[in-house]
Amino acid sequence: MNSKRDVFSVLLSGVQDTPVLNITIGVNWTLVETAEGCGLAQTPRRDAPGCQPVRNAGTLAEGGLAALAALVQSDNPLETSVGVAAINAHHNRYNTEGPDLNGLGAFQDVEGLVAVIGRFPNLERHLNNYCVIEREPREGEYGEGDMEEILPKCEAVVITAATLANGSAGPIIELAGNARKAFVGPGTPLAPALFAEGIVCLAGMVIDDAARARKVIGQGGAVAALKNCGRYVTLMAP
Repeated sequence: MNSKRDVFSVLLSGVQDTPVLNITIGVNWTLVETAEGCGLAQTPRRDAPGCQPVRNAGTLAEGGLAALAALVQSDNPLETSVGVAAINAHHNRYNTEGPDLNGLGAFQDVEGLVAVIGRFPNLERHLNNYCVIEREPREGEYGEGDMEEILPKCEAVVITAATLANGSAGPIIELAGNARKAFVGPGTPLAPALFAEGIVCLAGMVIDDAARARKVIGQGGAVAALKNCGRYVTLMAP
């Protein structure tokens, strides 16, 4: 896997032309609903490079889930996030089951360096030897430009699901090489097919209350508010 398109070729496999009931694009999260499940994706910042108004706004849902999921190939980050949410509506269905584990704990016994792509709270509770890589690094963190040097040295890599929407997931997976890798966050697709691509842990969210999630997202809610709309599910590679 060496590109944004390769990552999504795995995730798009099996997505069917299910009717789409609703699409909500909030300031923090994007939600796609079907009768079988809901999918989340982080909404890009409005000033993100390439961010433009969504084409076909108002009629997006009419083409079905497969057509909506294909938007992950768009060069418009706002449309890409809709595509990721559509993919997650397929994989993170209401009947998806799994333990409620903290994905960060998947690497708590790793003695080597663990790179964490994205900013997560309480990392010191779960990881022994880690470094944080962020697009806008704070003191003590590394920037994206440091990934080429850091990732090949890591024993494990924790990847925020936001990288799917911003297009950086593929290059990160490639740079991480044979390191153990986990996707973590509400927008993580619970797709076991990713295990064949070197991902060992998928820690995402299954929405149980679509109506409540729609309200939370439409009113600018973030992760804390979404916790009351569903449950965390973690899938581990066999």
